[in-house]
Amino acid sequence: MTQKQKASIVFYDAQTQQIKICTVLRSQVQSAIDRAAAMTVPPEAEENSTEPVTDEHARQLGGMAILIQAMSNPDLRERLQITTAHPMRWETPTPPVAD
Repeated sequence: MTQKQKASIVFYDAQTQQIKICTVLRSQVQSAIDRAAAMTVPPEAEENSTEPVTDEHARQLGGMAILIQAMSNPDLRERLQITTAHPMRWETPTPPVAD
């Protein structure tokens, strides 16, 4: 018997001030997935790759998930003690003005 595909959702609960993860049936969120920009892990892996997923990939994925939540939750940003390759710039970029 084939198991149904699952999707994990990471979110910040501002009421409890906690980062949370839940797993749901992928069919329940497929329309949202179809509208989103998905990233491959490992990032350099090609389609149908059997390349190993390493500890470093797991750390990067977790870090990205937390930083994405911190983008829209300033109270979470203040709590982060994460080392990034480059300093984080939290302000929203200003779009260029057409001449």
